[in-house]
Amino acid sequence: MAHSNKQFIINLVIASLISLALVSFSMAPAYLFLIKNNWLMITIGFVIYALEAWGLYWLYRHTARVRHYQVATLKSRVNIAQLGTVIIAMLTMVVLIIVDLKLGAMLNIPETSNSRSLAWMLGEAPLPMIVSVVIFSPICEELIFRGIFFSYALTNQYNHRNYQMIAVVINSLIFASVHVDANWEPWIYYTLMGSILGTTYLLAKRDIRMNILVHMGTNLAVFALAAMS
Repeated sequence: MAHSNKQFIINLVIASLISLALVSFSMAPAYLFLIKNNWLMITIGFVIYALEAWGLYWLYRHTARVRHYQVATLKSRVNIAQLGTVIIAMLTMVVLIIVDLKLGAMLNIPETSNSRSLAWMLGEAPLPMIVSVVIFSPICEELIFRGIFFSYALTNQYNHRNYQMIAVVINSLIFASVHVDANWEPWIYYTLMGSILGTTYLLAKRDIRMNILVHMGTNLAVFALAAMS
């Protein structure tokens, strides 16, 4: 048992390092829009994004195959339970976003460096950045943080609920670490967001499409609620 737990910890460490390494360049295509906001650079950026998403999907499938775990394919059928999981996750995310906006305003909590950078990028190249944040970023981040991370960390040997809970917590903290700085409230917000996304992935039978839908809807909701506030 001790050897099994040790291997699980090693899996978590490697999965975390892989996720951090991959996410470090996942937004790189978006910076092309800032060099020059014209159709040529936008097209090049989106082509690179598409290639990146394809490469991450291949790595996700390859990792699952090597780790001997079956995951849903793009052609897999979606059942009612999965759709219900998506709806519940989205509603929970919307509540979380509203609470975060209200709490931030009440306590006068400053924006994170990630939020400030994103706001600046949106001001420089609004349309391509909105497409990036609502479509490409959720695809890439879910493939990295949920698909690849859990495929490596949770093989059949470690598919027990206790291992799953630990993996979700670690995954949530890693997810939060790349989105926030030292302020405590954003850490809680992004950790909870990561927990919801990690739980969604496991409840939806590791169907990455469900997670991508939730993440896309969440980012879209952030734009909509921020515009109305």
